[in-house]
Amino acid sequence: MKLLKIGISGVRGIVGETMTPELAMDFACAFGTFLGGRRVLVGRDTRPSGPMLERAVLAALTSTGCGVTDLGVCPTPILQKLVKGARAAGAVSITAGHNTAEWNALTFINGDGTYLNEFQGQTVLDIYHLEKFRKAPLSRLGEVRSPDRDFGRYFEALGRFLDTRAIAAAGFKVVIDPCNGAGAGIVDDFCRALGCELIPVNNEPTGFFVHAPEPRPRNAGEVSSIVKVARADIGFLLNSDVSRVSVVAEDGETLSEEYTFPLIAGHYLGKDPGPVVTNDSTSRMIEDVAARFGVPVIKTKVGQSHVIQTLLSEDGSLAGEGSGSVAVRRFQPAHDGFLAMGLLLEKMAASGRRISEFVDRIPKYHIVKEKVYCPPSKIHSVVAETRKLFPHDQIATADGVKFEKKEGWVHVRVSGTEPMIRVIAENVSQEKAREELDRVVAFISQQV
Repeated sequence: MKLLKIGISGVRGIVGETMTPELAMDFACAFGTFLGGRRVLVGRDTRPSGPMLERAVLAALTSTGCGVTDLGVCPTPILQKLVKGARAAGAVSITAGHNTAEWNALTFINGDGTYLNEFQGQTVLDIYHLEKFRKAPLSRLGEVRSPDRDFGRYFEALGRFLDTRAIAAAGFKVVIDPCNGAGAGIVDDFCRALGCELIPVNNEPTGFFVHAPEPRPRNAGEVSSIVKVARADIGFLLNSDVSRVSVVAEDGETLSEEYTFPLIAGHYLGKDPGPVVTNDSTSRMIEDVAARFGVPVIKTKVGQSHVIQTLLSEDGSLAGEGSGSVAVRRFQPAHDGFLAMGLLLEKMAASGRRISEFVDRIPKYHIVKEKVYCPPSKIHSVVAETRKLFPHDQIATADGVKFEKKEGWVHVRVSGTEPMIRVIAENVSQEKAREELDRVVAFISQQV
C-alpha cells in the first residue's frame, strides 16, 4: 500500500517511500507556476526530513522565478499570519502536523494566509499532473532570503487581540508540551507576551517526538503529572506545527481534544456572536454551546480548507474541528494553537474560574475514534457499504457516511491525511458509543 495522500491543500506521504525530494520539487514547481513567480514564504516543523524537503522546495520555487523568504522552523499559524504582512503571494508549510515522524507534507497557503480553496488547489494539481512548469531564465531566477527568525509581529498582533492585562494580572502558571516540534522555544515567547509563568515540557526543537505529536489524552500523561505536582492552572498539548491543542485541567484531568473548540466558543461567542463552522466529525458539544448564544452551526467536510473557506463565505464568527483546531475570523482565517491557548487563558482570567468548572457546564457526550487501514482501490466502496449497518437511521453523505440518531451519531469517512478509514461514534451512553463503533470497525475489517 503506497502511503501518499494528494489533495487540494497539498501532498503528504512517508519519507523515503512516497514523500521524496523529486515529488516535493514537482509540487513546489507547480505551486510556483501557479503564483506566477511572485514572492513566497517557506516554513517547516522540526522533523528530521524537514531540511531535506526544504532545500528541494527552495530550489524548485526559485527555478520558477519566485523570490523566497525562508523562515526555517516556523509554526504554521505564524507563517499564515505573516503572509499578508509580507505582501507575499503565498507560502509553503513543510509539516505533517499530527502524523508521526516518518511522515511529512507540503501544505500550500494563498496570499490571504488560508489553505488553498478548492479552485486554487485543483489548479495547482492540474499544473502538477500536466508538468507545465514555469522555467525562469538565468537572469530571472528567484533569490532566497533567510532573515533572522523574529516572530515579534505575530505576538504583538496576538497581544492586541487578547486581554493581556487581565491574563497577566491573573498570574497563571502554565504547562505546555510542544512535543519538540515547531512550537518548541516559541511557547516561551507566547508566555512572555501574555505574562504567564511557563513550565515547558519537551521544549527543544529537535524533532524527536517522545510521543505521537497528536494532542490527545493518551499523549498527555507527562503534562498531567506536572500540572498536579506544580499546582499549575492549566496544561496544553500541541501538535508539531501548533495548529491543534488539547487541554489538561488544573486537577490533572486530560481532556479530550473535542473540548478545545466548545470551551473557546463558550467564551468568544459572548464577544462576537455569529455563525459557527465545524465538520461532521465534531462533538455535539459545540452545537449545545452555540444554542446557548442563539447562533447557527454550519457543517462542512473535514479539513482546514473546507472549514475556513466556509467561515469566510458565511461571515462566521469562529470555526473549529474536533481535532483541537480553532480559528477566529477577526484574528486570522487559520487554525491557530497560540490563539486557542490565549483565548482559554483569557476565559479563565475574565471569570476567575478554573477550567474544570467550565468543563462541568458543558453537556456530556462520549466519543470514541478508531481507524482502519484500507487499500486505496477499495476505500470508497467499503465506506459506502457501511450504509447496510444502520438502514433505519438518517444518513448524511456530504463527507463519507454519517448516521444520525437522537442519542448520538456514527461517522465513517476516508481520511484526508492517511490511506485509512476513520470511524467516530458519539453517544450519551459510553457503552452504546463503543458498541456501535466496534460494530462498524468489525464490518470494515471483514471487507478489507
